[in-house]
Amino acid sequence: MTARRRLAAYARLTRLPAGLTVPGDILAGAAAGGTPVGPRHLGPVASSLCLYWGGMALNDYVDREVDARERPDRPVPSGAVSPAAALTTAVALTAAGLGLTALAEGRRGLCTAVPLTAAIWTYDILAKESPTAGPLVMAAARALDVLRGAGPGRLTTALPTALLSGVHTAAVTTLSRHEAAYGTCAGEGTIGAVVVEAGGIALEGRIERSHGTTASDSPGHGTDDVSGRPVRDAALRSLGATAVVTVGICLAAEDAGRRDRIIAGALALGFLSAAGAGSLAALRKPTPYRVRRAVAAQIHAMVPLQCALLAAAGRSGTGLALLAAYPPARRLGRKVSPT
Repeated sequence: MTARRRLAAYARLTRLPAGLTVPGDILAGAAAGGTPVGPRHLGPVASSLCLYWGGMALNDYVDREVDARERPDRPVPSGAVSPAAALTTAVALTAAGLGLTALAEGRRGLCTAVPLTAAIWTYDILAKESPTAGPLVMAAARALDVLRGAGPGRLTTALPTALLSGVHTAAVTTLSRHEAAYGTCAGEGTIGAVVVEAGGIALEGRIERSHGTTASDSPGHGTDDVSGRPVRDAALRSLGATAVVTVGICLAAEDAGRRDRIIAGALALGFLSAAGAGSLAALRKPTPYRVRRAVAAQIHAMVPLQCALLAAAGRSGTGLALLAAYPPARRLGRKVSPT
């Protein structure tokens, strides 16, 4: 294997471009906690990225047998990355994340980094199969990443912002369970065979082109219903969560200046559009293919959500600057799926 192909394989293993959804957690948490956003947050951002990518590698290691049956093109089952190398990558990145935390923030930073690490590994190893525990642990991981930005002593102040991020994450995780349903994607000429592939913060999936239909289900995940009712119900709940988060952003901006409130409101509407469009499409045509597209859109929508939260905390300039990460996140997501 050439060096270029090996690098591409590890980029897929860690969902490298999806890391663009991580820095905003730290910045939003810092703003909500009243901490000036600056170079001091480079350490927490770098460590959170390592923990995120490590969680993705761990996920592929844990799911290697399932992937061999359902996603043989993934790096581990395809042979591009060995199981031992995937586990080594997960451990090394996790250790690097905790090490960077210790260097940049000391023991105070480890107060949030260690629970975040525990949430990521708990999800991958224990919780992902549970329809209740899975979304809750994923939500906890995202919320803890936001609280990392606030730092010890300011956690209570930043908690509402962390909860809004957690609500969105829980909704995405719940909807993503229906990616696993096997069924004809009417009008798409596609049969969806997609399974949750989450490493603490994001998800992974695959669509296989085929003909005909099948009614079988992937063990441990969502079900396929001819009526599409389970998917519609999940999409409707996701839309409700998106609306709740949008209202929450506007309420959080009440104490901000007029300019910040206007920008926060505009960014909240942008988040509503980015996160809600896919759910609406899945509601109208409840197929695994549409669910997968909705989940990917909602993962990318973390960026405008973070931008809106920054503006609501009075940091609209930082929020607008962070918005520059949204187009490349979507563009790179077409090459290395965030789902």
